[in-house]
Amino acid sequence: MTQRTPTARAASASPPGSLAGPGPSVPRADEVRVLLAGLDPLAAAVALALVDAGVCLLDVNDRSRVLALDAHDGPYPAETEGLPRELALRAMLRRRSPRCVPLTAPELFPSAAVGGAVAVHAWSVAGDLLADLREPPVPDVDGHLPTLTVLTDGACVVRWPVTDWAHRPCRSCVTGAARHARAFVREHPLIAAAPALSERAQPFRRVTRTVVAGEIAGLLLSLALDFDDAAGPGDPAADQGPAGPTLHHGLRRIPLPPEPGCLCSLSFMDP
Repeated sequence: MTQRTPTARAASASPPGSLAGPGPSVPRADEVRVLLAGLDPLAAAVALALVDAGVCLLDVNDRSRVLALDAHDGPYPAETEGLPRELALRAMLRRRSPRCVPLTAPELFPSAAVGGAVAVHAWSVAGDLLADLREPPVPDVDGHLPTLTVLTDGACVVRWPVTDWAHRPCRSCVTGAARHARAFVREHPLIAAAPALSERAQPFRRVTRTVVAGEIAGLLLSLALDFDDAAGPGDPAADQGPAGPTLHHGLRRIPLPPEPGCLCSLSFMDP
């Protein structure tokens, strides 16, 4: 059956006169803690959407520099080009909400035992070739932390079902998913040299990021706040069959197969 990281259900308060104490409370939005490892424009857009929803405790991690394409497409301002992404995003988040307390300190991020703690591991292809795949930071955090893995490649975003941090997709799985996504959307053969963008696909880049950033922010809040709809209709985690990565291109959602022969793919397959 499909793996999904369990989240603890909040116990209801004890009735008056009961000898039992109240159960743990579900965190409020401003108590949600989100770790973002990898800060490409999609991850930055997710962080801004979370702040707009009232999330204040963000741990952002990516020392790579803001690229010209990042500044051209947003949400990074043009004046941040060349700055470390984590530094630029922290300033953007503080301007967005004075209550936001963005850090770059994964060593201080709480364990999965703390309610409302979730993570995003954001890969990206920084050039035209799959060899330009950029691996996000891999901080030393609790292996049980609920984690959402995403890959941005031009006009495409690939999203995996939620797992724990220890069972997130490996580089082989991410590369395989990017290869399948390019073959499907751009009608190229399954070769590593397939170009990242075509003229026809370029208008979809911003649209796809906007759509998927909202979906990811909503999913993270559902997980952190323990909503029952954390895996809603159409989400790969709710499917009955094999639940591999899902390709997003504009409003299209296309299921992709898990990478064959990779052991970490077992996290997304039925026995």
